[in-house]
Parts: sequence; C-alpha cells; structure tokens
Amino acid sequence: MATAAAAMVARARREVESLFFDNDAFSPDRAVELDPSMPIQRRYLEQLIGEGVVHQLESGRYWFDLPAYKELKRQRFVWSMRILGIAAVVFVVVLIIRMAMHLH
Repeated sequence: MATAAAAMVARARREVESLFFDNDAFSPDRAVELDPSMPIQRRYLEQLIGEGVVHQLESGRYWFDLPAYKELKRQRFVWSMRILGIAAVVFVVVLIIRMAMHLH
C-alpha cells in the first residue's frame, strides 16, 4: 500500500512539474493556467508556492522559478549527504566499539 501511495505522489509531482517544463513557464510572461485534478497535485502545488518555487499571478496563472527550484534541490541534496555522513560516522563508531569489546 505504501508503495502505491509513493507512486501516486511521484506521478502527481511529475505531472505538475511537467506542465511548467513542457510550456517553458519559467517567467511571469510565460505563466500557465493550472487547475490540479487531484488533491495530491493541489498539495504539491501549494508546497511549491510555499517554498517560493512557483509563483501565482493575479490572473490565476502560475510560473515556475527554475533557479529557486535548482537551489531547493541543491539544499535537499546537501542535507541528504549530511545525514548519510552522520549515519556513516555512527556506523563506524559502533563498529569500533563492538570490535574493542570483542578483543577484551
């Protein structure tokens, strides 16, 4: 069930992002109309707006801030690498402790 939910989320994200990428909607003058058909798409759009990646014009049209999106992806990658680094350090410390305990 969790796999199906993850697939639905991924699909909704692709569909929302594809609308902007397919229409080159990366500036206010290239803004597109967007009416998400699924609640999950609406939530993702609201998330992107909240993160400053998507901007809404008064006319109900939206545009995608590509530099902001790239920066957001870069920040997420950096945080992921930090978490992996911490996990690796914890693993090595646990391994060293276990080896030291085994020697005694």
